[in-house]
Amino acid sequence: MNRTLKTLTALLGLTLSLAGQALASAPRTISGTVTAAGGHSLKDTVIIACPKGDCDSDDVKGAVIDSKKARADFTIRDLDDVPYAIYAVQDNDGDEDVSVGDWVDRNLLAEKEAPLVRVGTGNVKLELVEVKRTATAPGTSAQAQSNSNTTPGASSAATAQRGFITGTVVNEQGVPLPGVEVVADNTLGYNSNLITRTDAQGRYRIDVRNAPVTFNVTASLSIRYDGYSASVALVPQTPETVPGGVGGVRNFTFKPKPLSQADPYGNLACVFVEREAGNFDIDPAQVILTLTPVGKLADGSTGKVRQTKLVMSGSGWVAANVMWGTYKVTGTMNGRPIELRRRIPGMETYPWGMSYTGGFTRDYQALQPNMFLEIRLPKN
Repeated sequence: MNRTLKTLTALLGLTLSLAGQALASAPRTISGTVTAAGGHSLKDTVIIACPKGDCDSDDVKGAVIDSKKARADFTIRDLDDVPYAIYAVQDNDGDEDVSVGDWVDRNLLAEKEAPLVRVGTGNVKLELVEVKRTATAPGTSAQAQSNSNTTPGASSAATAQRGFITGTVVNEQGVPLPGVEVVADNTLGYNSNLITRTDAQGRYRIDVRNAPVTFNVTASLSIRYDGYSASVALVPQTPETVPGGVGGVRNFTFKPKPLSQADPYGNLACVFVEREAGNFDIDPAQVILTLTPVGKLADGSTGKVRQTKLVMSGSGWVAANVMWGTYKVTGTMNGRPIELRRRIPGMETYPWGMSYTGGFTRDYQALQPNMFLEIRLPKN
């Protein structure tokens, strides 16, 4: 069992409405008895059946105890012809996690794998006991569980709440960011997104209790620069979609997006570089640019001097993930200084120099402000 109980109970949220149904012919069931210590009520206890002990499977089945007594019989129906591990959870605080005050069977409390039982078994016995310390699913460390849905600086309010998508948005230092737009994009319907903004503590909450679809959750921050408004896609801690009716936690961080071969542009500004027309003496693959901030950047910071190699993209050679602002740019090829100048559309040209100082523009019909430069080896 290699998934936390939070994920497990979330999966069951999509299937438990069918738990009471059975095939009219040849029912495949596992049944038994569940009891609770000290006469505790079993109402809303979930009995979970994991095929071959795999609670990551899409074929997890379940049943809900409706009795308020401390002893109840259960039957899990419509099972496949494989052995199952049986668990029981009563999530009393509704946080979709196993935490202090919840009740679980003794295997879960001890973080042990439940023994496998065959379909047709009718004498499974489970005993619920109260969790008096934070419990984790078998095969999952306590540290891994504590980190599964948190971001540095995230408040405790950004915990799983059944039927809601929740989360916290912070910067790289863990400071909460208010006013960030968060969009839950309905993956099955056009123009039916759910949109909200983070509060003063960087938290957000989207109600998906009555939405039987899945959502792709994104967050974006608008940055003002030189009369432009640049939209920055924030980096999700967990990129997976969220099931409606169940919900989940999706935290985001305002930081440079990791670059990849499929996406060499990142989520900030780009410096696009071309060699001088007709000049093949310079090899952009061997060029290193040094960008030195001049004054404050668009995010309010003073920034840091950055050295970066150029990467080939579908739009030419690029240095990505640069915060908007004014920079003094210099470059070398194999340690030899090169000349640079601003590149713009049309016939107008800028003078060559051993450095270029300037900012970002929307030349070449760019959607967001970028910097466009030409490079060459010195003529003398």
